[in-house]
Amino acid sequence: MNLKLSFKWLDSFWVGLISGLIMPVVFGLVFYHQAYRGDLSMWEALKLNIQWKLPLFGKLILVSIVPDLGTLFLFYQAEYWKSSRGMIVSTALFFILSFYFLT
Repeated sequence: MNLKLSFKWLDSFWVGLISGLIMPVVFGLVFYHQAYRGDLSMWEALKLNIQWKLPLFGKLILVSIVPDLGTLFLFYQAEYWKSSRGMIVSTALFFILSFYFLT
């Protein structure tokens, strides 16, 4: 009887890309909700940061990439190469977006 679980379904470009796009958004919202202490609502403050192109939003994006990098490391250690490629693409997209707001 073989009880070993197979996680080879995780080795897919789309799994890496979708998880790489969802994780930073969720982590960024949780982080911003915990760290923001202003008079405006969280959504109004985010809209103003984006509208006025303030560097705070770019920094928030960079902080929210941290879980992506940790997951990329785990995929790399497990030798899930296709998932690693998807994570690299999504991380690169977030880096480009953050540099747009930082400059």
